[in-house]
Amino acid sequence: MRVLLIGAGAREHALFWKISQSPELSYLRVYPGNGAIEPESIVQEPIDLGNLSTVRDYVQKDRIDLTIVGPELPLADGITDILAPFCAVFGPSQDAARLETSKLFAKNFMKKYCIPTAGSAPFTSYETACEYIKDRPLPIVIKADGLAAGKGVWIAQNYEEAKIALHSALNEQILGEAGRTVLIEDFLVGKELSVFALCDGEKAIPFLPVQDYKRVGEGDSGPNTGGMGAYLPVPFADESLREEIHQKILDPVIQGMRLEGTPFRGLLYAGLMIHETQAHVLEFNVRFGDPETQALLPMLKNDLLPLLYQAASGRLKSSSLEFHKGACVNIVLAAKGYPGSFSNDIFLKKLDITEGDIILWHAGTRREGDSLRSTGGRVWNLTAQGSDLQEARTKAYRFLAGFPAEGLFYRRDIAEGYL
Repeated sequence: MRVLLIGAGAREHALFWKISQSPELSYLRVYPGNGAIEPESIVQEPIDLGNLSTVRDYVQKDRIDLTIVGPELPLADGITDILAPFCAVFGPSQDAARLETSKLFAKNFMKKYCIPTAGSAPFTSYETACEYIKDRPLPIVIKADGLAAGKGVWIAQNYEEAKIALHSALNEQILGEAGRTVLIEDFLVGKELSVFALCDGEKAIPFLPVQDYKRVGEGDSGPNTGGMGAYLPVPFADESLREEIHQKILDPVIQGMRLEGTPFRGLLYAGLMIHETQAHVLEFNVRFGDPETQALLPMLKNDLLPLLYQAASGRLKSSSLEFHKGACVNIVLAAKGYPGSFSNDIFLKKLDITEGDIILWHAGTRREGDSLRSTGGRVWNLTAQGSDLQEARTKAYRFLAGFPAEGLFYRRDIAEGYL
């Protein structure tokens, strides 16, 4: 099978690593890639994700059988619709991608199909929104409707914080078009959980649940980030809870999207809040999540490539996935200052580490001769596997204790509360 993988982060490095193991793979190219990918595996053609017709032309010229889309922006721009006449595409259509690209669409969809989620109301007027929150319990959540690169959610502890967030989005328009409409949501309490599922338009096959760490500092302090770590298995996500999530959330999404005339094919990511064994949806994403993917794929027994092709083609043959026993912990190494101001040109020692149960995933890196330079806030991920969470966590932090991490930092409490 001839495959094109789109993306540049640690998620795409993990997908590249897993797909490369498939006996069904004959050819794999990545665009734009990162410092982990050998130059001969990176697309050299002049393609541009801002001009998807160039991707279409490359797919035709290079006789690609399957395109795997990592990030959300190409999906929002309709890459699946453009490429579908020429190859299978793992990723939903532009219409189906609205589950992530429009929080208002996702809310209305969940209400229509009785999928449990927080109560909410949409607003385009600052004054009207301020009147609404006066009568709502605190804390309260304010979300930009559109894609905002992880910067479109505020949790306001009091009325003044809520007004500041609303003013930033609706009056100052700091998020542009993404924040012209905001949703004001009731605050949900509980434990967060990420559940991924392969979908072919008719059914959903879930992965094991994962828990990630969104805030930058230990003890879940500081601002939100793209994710600072992840682990599995999650002790409170027992079989009963997983079955409830499948029946009350995943299946209704798939059947609802089919009834809407926009069948969902690709990866459905349900971000959940669990409270007293009940699951509510915080948000949907429509692609593999980062950093959860880096913890999940080393644990997956199945050959991933044929599953992605089957899902993209609308005919998943399996009904379940198989996973290795044990646990996996993934820790993000980020540039100092992230998610605020940071250097995106840190000199890095060139490392290629797959030492047994230890894998170093490249996130924001680029090759520069025989060395590497950082290109973003999250630079590397370090994944360790063990017989249980204690062993996996110990391996990861023991390795990081001697790691050349000048200019970088990482959280030291990933999975700590669940040993």
